[in-house]
Amino acid sequence: MLKSIFKYARRNIISLSVVVISGYALYLRIISLYKRELWTDELSQLQALQGTFLDLIKVVPVREFCSYLSGDFYLIYPFFKIFAFNKWGLVIPHLIATVIGFYLLYLLCKRYIKSIWGYLITFAIVCFNNTLIFHATEIRPYAVLPTLALATFYLLLKIGDLNFKLDTYKRVWAVIFLVFVIWFHVYGVLMFGTSLLFVLISKFKDGNFKTILKNAVNFSALVLGITMPLWLYSVFGPHCIAASFKQPTFGYIPNPAHNPIGFLKGVFCNLVGDKRLYILFLGFFVPFFFSYKERGKQLLLLFINILMPICLIFISDFVSEYSFIQRQFIWVMPLFAFFLGWSWESFFVLIKRYKMKVK
Repeated sequence: MLKSIFKYARRNIISLSVVVISGYALYLRIISLYKRELWTDELSQLQALQGTFLDLIKVVPVREFCSYLSGDFYLIYPFFKIFAFNKWGLVIPHLIATVIGFYLLYLLCKRYIKSIWGYLITFAIVCFNNTLIFHATEIRPYAVLPTLALATFYLLLKIGDLNFKLDTYKRVWAVIFLVFVIWFHVYGVLMFGTSLLFVLISKFKDGNFKTILKNAVNFSALVLGITMPLWLYSVFGPHCIAASFKQPTFGYIPNPAHNPIGFLKGVFCNLVGDKRLYILFLGFFVPFFFSYKERGKQLLLLFINILMPICLIFISDFVSEYSFIQRQFIWVMPLFAFFLGWSWESFFVLIKRYKMKVK
């Protein structure tokens, strides 16, 4: 029997390792909640939930910068009615979202990563990332955004596999989910847009790309046709009074014009999220200096799904004189962890091939 257990563990070493690391990651997030109480931003959100649901709809434009794109209010509302200000009850949907995020990250790794080392690096970075740890149990939308970003990216990859040609049943459910993502938070449209762009560029060399593009345009038009009226109204319509108060853009991360190194450290160190793992950032340079099959997609992932959203968020903060802070790009952190795990695996494969040639 013991021998059978060892055989099973050896055959499933990757999935078992992911479960163990994810379990420890969940433990770190629960400990983080245990050590703190609800703070100002959380209490402000919860105070808006004290009336009826209709009252909530009325008060959202007064309290939130992007009005009705406040999905976490609606997500937490039924739990608040049951648990009131009890942080352990309120955190239930966010912990569920976190576990789903771990599973989605595993599915993404399963699609592109072959060795255990890529999985270990990816999940270790997600596990110990301080920003992800803190916000996972915070009663704010940042707890859910990483999971939504992973789900959107993975869903569009799967739809891309079908060349955006879906039967009615799949199309309906895909559109419903993407509408939910775009309406959940203002960054939802960025999640959708960057993921769609990654898939389309990845398929550019396909012989039937024109057909794929046509199908993608039709699919996107349906999603955006439904979502954009409310999205545009929420972004450019009535805003909370606090939105008129200007905040220093560089109060948390240094101004790149004055301190470019400090700015880059502020962004990339937060993407890794734990100084013990900063050495893994060296994987960032692998696709820039080595040539291999996956290099193009890795660079595409880096520029389209990670760097471009951060740049757009930064520009938006700078123009609107709003604070540029790491929680705003928390949703690209799991993708950056995946990118580093994928890059390191490619590097290890190159070393292995080099050793075989030498022999």
